[in-house]
Amino acid sequence: MNPPIRKLFYVTVLLFASLIAMLGYRQIIQAQDLAENPQNTRKVYAQMRIERGLILANDRIELARNHKENDLYYRLYPTGDMMPHLVGYSNPTYGQVGLEHSQNSWLTGTADEVELVNLVDTLTGKQKRGADLKLTIDPGVQRIALGELQKIGKRGAVVVIEVKTGAVVAMASNPTYDPNELDSNWLALNADPNAPLFNRATQGLYTPGSTFKILTTAAALESGTFTPQSRFRDDRGTVDIYGFTVHNYRTEPFGEHNLSEAFSESINTTFAQVGDQLGQNRMTDTMEDFGFYEKPPFDLPADEVAASGRYENGELLKPDDPMDRTQVASMAFGQEQLLVTPLQMALVAESIANGGKMMKPYSVDSVSDYNGTIVHQASPEVWKTPLQPDTASDIKDMMIKVVNEGTGSKTKTGKVQIAAKTGTAEVTGSGPNAWFMGFAPAENPRYAIAVVVEDSDAGGGIAGPVMRETLLAALGL
Repeated sequence: MNPPIRKLFYVTVLLFASLIAMLGYRQIIQAQDLAENPQNTRKVYAQMRIERGLILANDRIELARNHKENDLYYRLYPTGDMMPHLVGYSNPTYGQVGLEHSQNSWLTGTADEVELVNLVDTLTGKQKRGADLKLTIDPGVQRIALGELQKIGKRGAVVVIEVKTGAVVAMASNPTYDPNELDSNWLALNADPNAPLFNRATQGLYTPGSTFKILTTAAALESGTFTPQSRFRDDRGTVDIYGFTVHNYRTEPFGEHNLSEAFSESINTTFAQVGDQLGQNRMTDTMEDFGFYEKPPFDLPADEVAASGRYENGELLKPDDPMDRTQVASMAFGQEQLLVTPLQMALVAESIANGGKMMKPYSVDSVSDYNGTIVHQASPEVWKTPLQPDTASDIKDMMIKVVNEGTGSKTKTGKVQIAAKTGTAEVTGSGPNAWFMGFAPAENPRYAIAVVVEDSDAGGGIAGPVMRETLLAALGL
């Protein structure tokens, strides 16, 4: 064999070997990932021959059911655009998202707990059917939360959590969409600059603004260096931190005050000094205690839940990535490179309301086979314990003062005492994001909430009414 032919032979063998290796990798090593990919429509079509389980609200209103055509079951969503970001969709063309994807093994009856029942049915000639999901979502609260966002006409999100259990009773993202109309609207939905398919409640990353002062206050009180009565010198509206000038909102001066007053009036200059004194390590340790730098363990697919923390160029930084003192000072009042999700901030509010315990959030209350037998029941579980009960109590008192005397006065109502914290987060290239988070009733908290409204105005005036009306709906007031 002459040299040129020998070289061609070797190259050909190498190419065939590479092709075989690549196919083997895809078909063996990546087989499971490919099978579970929500965009794998072949798998969706195969499962459409199974009568998929229902998805029900907490009052058993149907959120997802089936429509049979020939031998295939197609998914229908009776409540339309009310909660597609949580429920998701199962579509033969566009795959699966939301609970339809993460809970697929229950819904198709392939989970171990229901597989035996289906096997018996198959042997006796009965048709295989998936298990039903009963969610923790309250449709009435969900409608109010979404309706209040739509009334404003802005992008945003609301998350409401039951304080003692971690059950999510409302999770609204605006703008929304109707999963029944995916086939006719897919191109328009994806081209819409407002991104209606995006779940802002769990994926949206926002600068927290002054709502982050809850964490700074927690770090300060837990350090033992500060108390709610710690005094601060005459505030002039600005303060210089190593060449970095910190301004209060509209540069308003507050004179001499204590930490509790700084919290209720949301004084940036004071919190910058507190953060500088605490330092990076204590600040980031507190963030980790509250669940930052990791994804909350929620029922949705992992890629539909974002972690809160410091970000750079779209990537989550590590807690120990270096910061200079001006960065720590800026972070202490909720700016710098901080980005958080509404779900995470609802959990922060919940931990204050629950005496320092942060419950694991969940939306699937129970799973039942087609006979109605419960095969899985959610059980409340503590996820984090970020602070001591005394610290939580002190912060709760400060949050009550925010509503009664401070920046959250627009949420004050004679129906119930609300405890809250406002936030107005500066955003480059747009208006600020308005935040409001808190809980009620303050004396015996039942529900915690976080609200964010994009490209808006001061948090108390815009997000406050959304919070108030949603909390009142949850409490039945």
